[in-house]
Amino acid sequence: MMKKSELLHPRRAWCLGMLFGAGALTLGCAASPSAPRSSGEAGKQSLLTHWSTLTGARVSALPDPLSPFARKPDFSGNLQWISLAAVAARGNYVFVADAGRRKIYRYDTAQQSMTSFADYAGGAMGNIAVASDLSLYVADIGSQKVLHYSVDGRLLRSFDNALEIARPVGVLVDASNGEVLVADSLRNHVVVFNSLGRVLSVLRSDESRSIEALASGPDGLYLVDRVGRKIVVIGRDGRDRYTLGSGLLKMPGVIAVDRFNRVFVSDSFDNTIKVFENGELLTSFVGGGAVPPSFNRITGLWVEQNMLHVADSVHARIQIFRIAPPQKKASSSE
Repeated sequence: MMKKSELLHPRRAWCLGMLFGAGALTLGCAASPSAPRSSGEAGKQSLLTHWSTLTGARVSALPDPLSPFARKPDFSGNLQWISLAAVAARGNYVFVADAGRRKIYRYDTAQQSMTSFADYAGGAMGNIAVASDLSLYVADIGSQKVLHYSVDGRLLRSFDNALEIARPVGVLVDASNGEVLVADSLRNHVVVFNSLGRVLSVLRSDESRSIEALASGPDGLYLVDRVGRKIVVIGRDGRDRYTLGSGLLKMPGVIAVDRFNRVFVSDSFDNTIKVFENGELLTSFVGGGAVPPSFNRITGLWVEQNMLHVADSVHARIQIFRIAPPQKKASSSE
C-alpha cells in the first residue's frame, strides 16, 4: 500500500459548478463573509471563507403531494436546533438531522425557512445523503438499516441485510447508476445495493481496521479508519489504492471530498477540519465567521458545488464555507 504522496498517476481536470444558492443566508448571527482561522496559512489565499451560519428557522409544513401549493405554517416563530447529527445539501436545500429534537429538517435557502421533513425515533445516527431527485437516505445505526425517504418525507424503503449490515455509519448514492453504498463499522466493509435494496457486492479493504465514515471522490471511495487514524482510498472494485493522514490524524470522524480531490476530514482530538491535497496536509482549519468561531464536535461534512457545509453538534449550527479553487502552481521558468 502506497501513500498518496508516493503515488503518481494522471489526474482529470474537475471544474467547479456555479456559486451556491442565494448569497449570505444567515439565521441567528451576523452574515458577512469572513476569512476563517487556520494554522500555518499565513501569506496564502484562504481556502475556506465563511459564507453563512444556520441555527434554525421558522417552520412551515411540507406541501401535500396532491396539493403542492397548499402550505400552512405549523409553528409560530423561529425554531432553534438543539444537537446536530448530520448534514447534506442539494441546490437550495440543506437537510439537517437534529438528534436533540429527534427530527430531520429541510432548510430552504431561498425562502430562509424550513420544514419538518421526517421524524427520527431511532437510536444513534450515522450520516445522511441526498440524491439528485431530492430523496434522502439516512444511516440508522440503532435499527441497523438505511432508510430512504421521498422528496416529501415519506418512507419509501429500508436497506438492510442481517448478514452484511450490523452498524451502518455511512451512506452515499452513486448518481451514475443509482447504487446505494453503505459503510458498516462492525463488519468493516462497504455493502453495495441496487436502487431496490438488493445486495450487489461487498467491498473490503485490507488496509482499513474500522470504518467510521465514507465519501466518494475522483479516486473512488474514501474510508475514515478511526482505529488506524488514517483515510483509506479504495476503487469501486474494492481494491486499496492509497492512504492519507497517517501520523497526522488523531481521532478522524466525518469526511467530504470536492471535485478537485481535496479531502476534508474532521478530527475530534482538536476539533479541526484537516484538508489534504495530493496526499499532503494542506491546512488544519479551526473555524471562523461565527461566535464562538471554533468548532465543537463536528458531526457532518458535505460539499455541494463549491460550498462546504459543517454540522457542529455542541453549538447546534450549520456553518457554510466557500471553497476557493486550487491555486495555480508557478511555472518552473518563473
